[in-house]
Amino acid sequence: MSGALLDKLADLESRHAWSTLATGGHEWRWLDTGGEGPPVVLLPGSVGDAAMFVLTLLSLGERLRLVAVTYPAESDPAALADGLAEVMDHIGLPAATVAGSSFAAYWAQYFALRHPQKVLSLVIGNGFTDGSDLADNPLFDRGYVEGIEPDALHAEWLGRIRSAPASELSQLQETMLAQRQSPRNLHARFLGVVRSTPCPALPIPASRITVLDCEDDPLIPPAARARLRARYPDALHVSLKRGGHYPHLLNPQDYEAALLRCAS
Repeated sequence: MSGALLDKLADLESRHAWSTLATGGHEWRWLDTGGEGPPVVLLPGSVGDAAMFVLTLLSLGERLRLVAVTYPAESDPAALADGLAEVMDHIGLPAATVAGSSFAAYWAQYFALRHPQKVLSLVIGNGFTDGSDLADNPLFDRGYVEGIEPDALHAEWLGRIRSAPASELSQLQETMLAQRQSPRNLHARFLGVVRSTPCPALPIPASRITVLDCEDDPLIPPAARARLRARYPDALHVSLKRGGHYPHLLNPQDYEAALLRCAS
């Protein structure tokens, strides 16, 4: 591996070992920093595993107990929510701030719906309300995603990333897809996006919900961001000027400041 982010990834995994749990016919994997502070569960989006939060884990891993979770090839948000609950029970974590990104920001709402007692606060990061928010993007056309084979979808995304301008982010994404994320896992996450329906009203107070987005997000259009904020009108709304679809990587200072506020 080469490049600053990839060097940090190697550093992270030299400090913290991956743990695993098999449940519901799936394997869950996570990194636990064991920090002294309040617990925070970090859930990545469609591309990559839990180490996509590498900068956050290295920066805040001693101040907070960060548990970054790689979830399995499952598209159903209820099944993902229940699987995460089993992981938290397995590691003796009764409740935590739960911060999801993109697709995980969507299904983390179902975690709060089904397991409200386990949610100290909920961070819906760079998320969407349902699949219609992204339907104008050919990459998230439901017919396309449902009709393509997992290997073909994986190869297409790997090709897109390899043909993009070189950057630290694209190097990390390429490593994730080429070495760490299976075609089946990627396809399941895309199916989860295109089949998503609005989550029912949550049984937690609005004061414990944060909707975080970025003004320069290339995947979540302005109308979708506004729609999600309107769904949680009394929640804390945090809009970052920059950060794209990955503020934890592209604007870590502001992302980490927001996370600290939510976890305090």
